[in-house]
Amino acid sequence: MFGYVIPDKQNMYIRDFNVFQSFYCGLCRALKASGSEATRLCTNYDVTFYSVLIHSLTNHEAEFESKACLYNGRKKVSCKADDLMKSMADLSVLLVYYNAEDDVLDGKPSRNLIKWALGARKRAAARRLKGVDALMKENFSRLHKLEKEKCESIDMAADCFASLMRDITKEFLQTDFEIDTFTYNLGRLVYLMDAVDDVEKDSKKGRYNPILLNYGKCENKDLYLKNNKDELEFLLLSTYNKLVASYNNLNIVLFEGVLSNTVYLGIKMQIERLLKGEEKCHLTRM
Repeated sequence: MFGYVIPDKQNMYIRDFNVFQSFYCGLCRALKASGSEATRLCTNYDVTFYSVLIHSLTNHEAEFESKACLYNGRKKVSCKADDLMKSMADLSVLLVYYNAEDDVLDGKPSRNLIKWALGARKRAAARRLKGVDALMKENFSRLHKLEKEKCESIDMAADCFASLMRDITKEFLQTDFEIDTFTYNLGRLVYLMDAVDDVEKDSKKGRYNPILLNYGKCENKDLYLKNNKDELEFLLLSTYNKLVASYNNLNIVLFEGVLSNTVYLGIKMQIERLLKGEEKCHLTRM
């Protein structure tokens, strides 16, 4: 359920790309500092965007430093691992862990390896972010219950991740209606995009997917997307439009270029690619 919230690099100012890259590298370094080399694998674009968002909404100025990257040997500017960035690293670990746990319950035993590798780091993150951990347990459990019941309601299934993102944000700052609406629809959109993206795999494996329960089995993804284009486009774009409307009412000052590029261009680009059946995360690596 990762790789959908990314900027549109091709239409991004260089300074904004550098800021996003610095947050990405900062998250990677914070994960290594509080775990191991393997923990760096929890670095992802979605939490990077969320980190920029929380820094902006809390008016938290990030400090930057230049350090050599372990993977390419070049010096890169990255955010220093302050307390907020460390919390974002904990959040990333918890999301990856619970997502892997949900995958195991969905019939993907290989994901147990991720749970095992992150076990100690997950427990440490849960101690520091008790509220976030409790929210993840509650909402992933609720989602699993709906999956077992073969719930046909797309709204009920999507609400689990949508409510999770909204309520996690309340753990980091004092929210209001617009912030709640934005983060709720962000979580809802990620869930829906993932469901649309996986229609063929889930259909062939017999896994739960509310899209399949509403629009039938998928033998060929391209044909399925073509036959259900209007319904799926409405499903994704109606949520996206609510996301944009609430974003327009947020008081974004810090890192506005990064956030606006991602909201207005990056996510829309992903939706368009998704509806065409293209690879979900078509972006030059950070």
